[in-house]
Amino acid sequence: MSALVAKRRASITVAQAEQAAAVADPDRLAVSLLSEFRAAWSTGDHDQMTAVMLAAIDLDQAAPEAPRLVDEIRGINYQAAA
Repeated sequence: MSALVAKRRASITVAQAEQAAAVADPDRLAVSLLSEFRAAWSTGDHDQMTAVMLAAIDLDQAAPEAPRLVDEIRGINYQAAA
């Protein structure tokens, strides 16, 4: 890794990286978040489920023209309950 890349990685927050990813490729970020939620759901990791849900809300607000990720995540919950 170059010194410039290391410096950039050290100076960017996770929230900034997620926001940049949402702008660059919201579909890829949505798929990643959905996978993370499914993994957290299967292990009962409520903290991670909450973190993913909050990131999904942010993504939905950043990309209002895209399908709502929060609705997809809620669909996972309803399927499991059925």
